[in-house]
Amino acid sequence: MAAQVEALTSATGLISLLDENERELQFYGLTQLNAVTDRFWAEISDAISRIEILYEDETFPHRQLAALVASKIYFHLGEFDDALGFAMGAGELFDLTDTSSYVQTVVNHAIDTYIARRASEASDIDPRLEAVVERMFARCFKSKDYAQVIGIAIETRRLDVLEQALVSGDTQSLLSYVQHECVDLIRSISVQEQVQELLFKVHMQFDTPDYEAVCLCLSKLNHPKKTAEILEMLVKDQNEDKILSAYQIAFDLDANATQEFTKAVVAEFEAASAAGDGASTPATQIASILRGDETLKLHLEFLFRNNKTDMNILNRTCKLLDSRQSLAHNATTFSNAFMHAGTTVDTFLRNNLEWLARASSWSKFSATAALGVIHRGQVKHGFHLLQPYLPVDNTSASPFSEGGAFFALGLIHACHGTEKVVTYLQDAL
Repeated sequence: MAAQVEALTSATGLISLLDENERELQFYGLTQLNAVTDRFWAEISDAISRIEILYEDETFPHRQLAALVASKIYFHLGEFDDALGFAMGAGELFDLTDTSSYVQTVVNHAIDTYIARRASEASDIDPRLEAVVERMFARCFKSKDYAQVIGIAIETRRLDVLEQALVSGDTQSLLSYVQHECVDLIRSISVQEQVQELLFKVHMQFDTPDYEAVCLCLSKLNHPKKTAEILEMLVKDQNEDKILSAYQIAFDLDANATQEFTKAVVAEFEAASAAGDGASTPATQIASILRGDETLKLHLEFLFRNNKTDMNILNRTCKLLDSRQSLAHNATTFSNAFMHAGTTVDTFLRNNLEWLARASSWSKFSATAALGVIHRGQVKHGFHLLQPYLPVDNTSASPFSEGGAFFALGLIHACHGTEKVVTYLQDAL
């Protein structure tokens, strides 16, 4: 039989079988056409109407086979919507395990269509389309391709399937995969929150949850009270490993959560523990980390110790360029600021006060603002460093220098602003 199919040079004889009255002959013709569609699709496309008539005939016992042949023809014609429609009518004959370009293309189009319908919250999704997607999920579960299931489930907003995938495989690694590789790619904020809530739910099903991952979920969901309760629970047990875990959670929140969230966590945490009584305890250390104090100290110390700036480059640049040109002055100012960013080393500016005094207009703004780049994180001495440039009694010698000082003050306190700084800037501006 296979040899006969290979020997065919035309599908005309097979197409003629579709006009026979005998159902068995029509079935035989469809079976043979299905086998040679890839070779003779152009010839068979002329008889597509006859194949569709067989599919629409409810008395025809092999309607699914007719739908499959019609789907393949429309695929070759580039009509993917029609190809998908007839593939859905083919039922189980549409083999999802087939690796042909036909099956892969139609399946991808089915998934894209399903995603679009789910995203628009349509209530009239074709049950046949859902059946194709469900079969795709079943195939992936059978082959343990959980990453593909997760991707499709998130795109189609099928949280039930996402949860099933998370608990079916290596749950810890899959949770990490979703949190770090998938969530940030979700465009819808509401879907992001739903996924985060699901991740939190699955995490808490473990006897010993990964509290670092749990608190990351809570920070995305903006639940400072629950986060503070977890930190308080870890500290209260007086277990060294749990206290270290609490420290790590605090550092992660300081690095990834919003300033508003960390402030709320600190307030809840200090209210639930003895972190605000002034004594040096793990609780007070955690509160300090959440406020950013410890991170700032470590960053400043690291940048200061590892400052390898070659001052000769800056000095030669300063001498060779004409400082009367604002472009050259700004270029040198920015170079110095970026080379010493966060190091608190402003030696170049102090040693070149005469050069600095030549700045005018926006060059003054840049020179003053550069102090904020150099002293970023020096929150304890921010006001003192900029005192010569900030207005006194609402009077200022230069609006450009004053504006640069305000900008520098904001850079110094970026992500670590206090009520004192916010109030001062609001009153001054």
